[in-house]
Amino acid sequence: MRKKENAILRLMAAVLALLTLSAFLTYQSAARTQNEYYEIQVEAARRLEQYFAAVRGYREELGIPLSDDDLHKTGMIGLPYTGITTTSGALEAKRTAAWPDMAALCVRMLYEAGVRPGDTVGAGFSGSFPGMNLAVVAACESMNVKLVCICSVGASTYGANIPELTFPDMMYRLKQGGLIRTQSAAVTMGGYHDVGADMDTELAGQIRRRLTDLGLNLLEEADFQANLELRETLYLQEGPIDCFVAVGGNLTSLGQGETGVSLGQGVLRPERPLQINEASGLVQRYLARGLPVINLLNIKKIMADYSMPYDPAQWPPIGQSAVYSSIRYERGWILLGLGGTAVLLSLCLWIRRRGKYCTGVFKKDANAKREG
Repeated sequence: MRKKENAILRLMAAVLALLTLSAFLTYQSAARTQNEYYEIQVEAARRLEQYFAAVRGYREELGIPLSDDDLHKTGMIGLPYTGITTTSGALEAKRTAAWPDMAALCVRMLYEAGVRPGDTVGAGFSGSFPGMNLAVVAACESMNVKLVCICSVGASTYGANIPELTFPDMMYRLKQGGLIRTQSAAVTMGGYHDVGADMDTELAGQIRRRLTDLGLNLLEEADFQANLELRETLYLQEGPIDCFVAVGGNLTSLGQGETGVSLGQGVLRPERPLQINEASGLVQRYLARGLPVINLLNIKKIMADYSMPYDPAQWPPIGQSAVYSSIRYERGWILLGLGGTAVLLSLCLWIRRRGKYCTGVFKKDANAKREG
């Protein structure tokens, strides 16, 4: 018995050593390789740079100086507060979202969500992250993906909260200037009840008139359920969509309460049954129907998930940050470790069973001798 136990212990030690060696060699084999869609990512980032340059031109035309907080001179950083500011937001997140590599990140997320050229993506854009909104546009157009977007005026602090140049204004100008193919399927005021009820009345009225004069489809529906139905009808008519992207914290995207935020950030897949109720927004509704969703709100967490710097003092050149590549490991070491472990464990089982068999035979012989 002692020999059998020692043999099994030695084999278990060998299993542990083999697994440790396999894990070490696998870790050592790690290598970064460019994504297969690397060129599309670079194209998207270049496009986004062009969008930023155009918006800077719009600001200059309107006499709106760049913010001192706009360290990278993107034109995407708004003011601490205006009459159309809806909530508070982190300046660092707004600067990070205005990085050209955000377009490359959106390309990667869309691919991870299963979106491919020829598909249709639906998006809900608040004015809180204009840089990220345009990153989604750049990603879709670089991927040859149709984008059906509904844009909101309301923005959190440092977002697109300049009344003379809201995010729907930016989209309209970019489309008129031939820089983008995407046109807003509809616009809303955003803010309280998605109708700007918490905005400065005079400013909100001016913006409504301007957007209407531009020929934009202004939706004003204060009833939450009716608003959701209007949006879903638009996405169905222009689609149907293969993926939904939510940028910012618009009420209709994330729903009432904290359920939308608690679902997570980045690419969300419909891997488990999801219960929806009257408070559910489009994120929950589409997930419940089996559609992938990309939720872009907690920029700091998303940056950490993709090993990207948060609010860096200096951006790396386009094409060089971690989002353009993936870590790949040599699978052979893993297979070797698993195969060797299986052999050793089988040997342990054989020794254990053999010991039981020998013990049984010994007992039978002993009993036979006593009976004789």
